[in-house]
Amino acid sequence: MEFHRPLLANGKIAPLSWEIRLFFLNVNWPIKEHAKLFMRVYHQAMLVLGFLFFCYTNEAEMHYLVNHIDDIGLALEGLATYLILVEAHLRIYNKGFYQASFKNFLDEFYQNIYMEEYLDKETYRDIQRKLLPTKMCSYSYILTVVTYFLVPVMGFFQHSNLVPFKTIFHYDLGIWYFYVPTLLVTLWIGVAVVSHLSAESNLVATVILHLNARYLHLQQELKELQCKLSSDMKISTDRVLGEYRLAFIDIIKRNVQYNEFAQKFQKQYSFCIFVMMAFSATLLCVLGFKAATLGMTTKNITFITWILGKIVELLVFGTLGSTLIETTNNMSSCYYMANWEDIILKSSHTLDNIKLMKLITLAIELNQKPFYLTGYNYFNVSLATVIAILQGAGSYFTFLYAFR
Repeated sequence: MEFHRPLLANGKIAPLSWEIRLFFLNVNWPIKEHAKLFMRVYHQAMLVLGFLFFCYTNEAEMHYLVNHIDDIGLALEGLATYLILVEAHLRIYNKGFYQASFKNFLDEFYQNIYMEEYLDKETYRDIQRKLLPTKMCSYSYILTVVTYFLVPVMGFFQHSNLVPFKTIFHYDLGIWYFYVPTLLVTLWIGVAVVSHLSAESNLVATVILHLNARYLHLQQELKELQCKLSSDMKISTDRVLGEYRLAFIDIIKRNVQYNEFAQKFQKQYSFCIFVMMAFSATLLCVLGFKAATLGMTTKNITFITWILGKIVELLVFGTLGSTLIETTNNMSSCYYMANWEDIILKSSHTLDNIKLMKLITLAIELNQKPFYLTGYNYFNVSLATVIAILQGAGSYFTFLYAFR
């Protein structure tokens, strides 16, 4: 498959971590702009076929859920995988059906926002260190799907035709020419779900961290400009004023660029964040209930690993979202504290002073409101939201456990 590879500002191919490369196992990563006709047709065909596979498996899991609605244990076991499947289905095809905008978003991120190591080694290493918890989520999700894939293997030794998930199909899986294609479809579904959830989590965390680093660099430049201004004021006020205004204009331009990218980031991931947050409380409740009722069994590993991965993922996103909110909230204060009043007090050029004051006012107005990454303005990606979701999951769990 001729996958699209975004380029850095220097024209080199952007480095993609193995977690983000998991997108390549899916149907929603865009292909090259000038890919061959056969590859474009094949890619679109796989996109449609994958969508049908998801719908087919969704229906089979719903059939299982309806048939066991009187048994809360079996019903919730089916509901757990059903919720995961529906969430992944929505998130995968949100990207799959809007690949052009996703491709443009990736290109802009790696060309204008991505902090390369040579720019600031310390910042780059700090970003890589903060990505470790998200990488651990990927391991947790992969371990979960491996436990599901062991189900048909165990069925083989027991002379039983089993598929990884709790499903009821409208035909006899005991017939091999029905069973083999069904098994392959469900295995592909498992790979598609885990590869997308892992890759998207790492990509979103990467974007947040690099965007936050860019804002922090702007704040650092403002502080350095303030220090330089204080030392140069004794030499020539007119020269300092000109240099200061030019440097200030450059910082504001980049600030506007980052703000515009942040809005594109919001538009690109608003739906995915809404789906992830909306499903999280119910999913954690169901998984927690199954983990509590199964006790210390090998089957329980499946639920525990996914619970751990999901909770860590939510906490990571909440922490990163709160950090970005705090950083963008501090931008206006950094402009206000940039020592610009010293120039105005010592400069006799009224028109230049007015221009500088207008620049300061513009910069402060541009950053009056901090940036919130939201799901359709309903969920804010912040630590407070994540805690509320976990509390909600705990309340649902208490109700279900008492109902049992």
